[in-house]
Amino acid sequence: MKYIQVKETNVDVILELFSKEKDPEGFIIEKKTKKRLICPYTREAIRANNFSILPGSATFVKNEPFCFAEHITTHI
Repeated sequence: MKYIQVKETNVDVILELFSKEKDPEGFIIEKKTKKRLICPYTREAIRANNFSILPGSATFVKNEPFCFAEHITTHI
């Protein structure tokens, strides 16, 4: 599996590929509905400068160890 590091230089392209964009406050939103993405593990809005997309999915999460641990434990 290949990983892509999300950086300031590529974040807009990555968001575009998933039909997402940033709102004026820096949160990731759905392009069509303008609704903020909510991390399924923290239940908080996700900032465009601190997120990951889980491998093999289109699930956006906050960059917090808790999120990755929860994902691993619920998908094993």
